[in-house]
Amino acid sequence: MKNIKLNISKKTIIIILLIPVIFISQYYFFKLGIFEPRIKGIEINAVKGKYIKDIDKYVIKLDKGVIFSAGDYVKFPSYAKDPVVEFKSLDQDNKVEIEDNSKNIKNTVKITGKKEGLTSIAIVQNNKILKRFNILVVDPKVVNLNTEIDGDLIYVGDMATIKDYVEVDFDRFNEEYNVEYKSSNENVLKIDDNVIYAVGVGNATITARADFKEESFKYNIVAKLKSINVKKNINVNVGETTNIQASVTTSPKNLKTPKIKYAFAENKLPVQRKIRLDSNGQIVGLRKGVEKLLVYCGAGENKVEKYVYVTVNEGSIENESVEGFYLSYYFMEDDLILNLEWNEMNDADRYEVYIKDNKLENSDYELVKTIDKDNIKKKDGKINEMITLNSKKSQEFDYDIYVIARNEKQVSQKSKIYKVENVSNPSDLDNN
Repeated sequence: MKNIKLNISKKTIIIILLIPVIFISQYYFFKLGIFEPRIKGIEINAVKGKYIKDIDKYVIKLDKGVIFSAGDYVKFPSYAKDPVVEFKSLDQDNKVEIEDNSKNIKNTVKITGKKEGLTSIAIVQNNKILKRFNILVVDPKVVNLNTEIDGDLIYVGDMATIKDYVEVDFDRFNEEYNVEYKSSNENVLKIDDNVIYAVGVGNATITARADFKEESFKYNIVAKLKSINVKKNINVNVGETTNIQASVTTSPKNLKTPKIKYAFAENKLPVQRKIRLDSNGQIVGLRKGVEKLLVYCGAGENKVEKYVYVTVNEGSIENESVEGFYLSYYFMEDDLILNLEWNEMNDADRYEVYIKDNKLENSDYELVKTIDKDNIKKKDGKINEMITLNSKKSQEFDYDIYVIARNEKQVSQKSKIYKVENVSNPSDLDNN
């Protein structure tokens, strides 16, 4: 009996000594991860990326990644080392790719859609499924792109705001599609933060693009015309040519403008016109009188114009001389042939050729030929006349020759004087 009591006491002592050892060993087994704790309260959350949360699934886009978390779950015992928790796809067709993201965010993975369709994901501990959830991988397509440009883009300096709406076949991803805008000519239209600025003169197209949908808007930007600068009164003589000098001031300054145009301001028959006018603003005086012209640039509200009065005078030849006078000569039998040419003079009705025979005492210039305007002969654009003198090549002669122009009231200055004399090997051109 005494031996039995002794054995019981020894067992009790051993058990009492083992209990702390067991508790301490268990603590370190959990703390060091030899034993894994039980887990409760796992909550699946998408914490980063583009997704849609449905009642029974998460919807993500093809080729886009979303960060999923197992949440702040409860482990028992609490002092145990965090267990190894894995996210695994329960399907075999690899609709998603799962990558560990715990280095960035604790208890998270990055799930990227690889194929369209529904797949099931499980959170697993030691091959035991603790939680499962569904992911639907979709590839939304843009089915409609509506773009509005709020504001007029007509003149340099104008600006307009771009507004857009994108509709996709999975409509809850509409806001995820950004519209890209491009200008075909940034020297004309420039885009900055959905605002279009007209910065130069010319043509440009604004293109809006979302996925494979596209819209285009064409613009022709012009300079805002402020005023046209031109001389109000112009004087020209009959037969004289001049050009209207006109320029346009723009806002801002020094921009390229449309072509300046010129037109008669009054209806008249052609025979009543006092001038001839071409599209470049060149004027030729035809007859005495006044013409009213309109000089303008642009069209509609962006048009500037001014009236110009052109006065055509009969002109004066009194202070002008016959230009381009040239003389050559040759002999034909017993005659001296003079070949004369000169430029035609505006407002001249006739021309007179004067010759002085220097071999005669007290000689003076005598009129030897008159050429009426209606009987002029021309060669290479110049008046050309022949005069025959009775002077033999074997005899001495010495002549001075010039030309003047006349009209009913005026006489021009004489041309330069040519000398013709019989010298050995005479020159065709012998100036006095």
